[in-house]
Amino acid sequence: MEKIAYLSDRLKSELENKGLSAADLCRLTGIDTSIMSKYIRGIKHPKIERLRRIAAVLYVTPEWLEGYDVPKTPAPVQLSPLENDIIINFRACNDAEKFAIIEFVKKIRG
Repeated sequence: MEKIAYLSDRLKSELENKGLSAADLCRLTGIDTSIMSKYIRGIKHPKIERLRRIAAVLYVTPEWLEGYDVPKTPAPVQLSPLENDIIINFRACNDAEKFAIIEFVKKIRG
């Protein structure tokens, strides 16, 4: 695989494309704001577990986010009817409700 971009550039671009702030990404991933700031500025590179969390929230592949010349979005996943129902209802929520749901799930998962 050939690297054609920097993680920091792709991270900034995806935040803008998705209409998210760095603070939003921190809340959604559970990554500290000072650490995320270093990723966005290109000062530090995330370890694989954090990279996967960031990529999942942004709905991109970790390899693409790292700057490699690979497909941007993950391959489609077959959802169960329950998972599909959850997604449909989640998409109908406003941003405040979505953040509340995410915080609730984090709380119950420990």
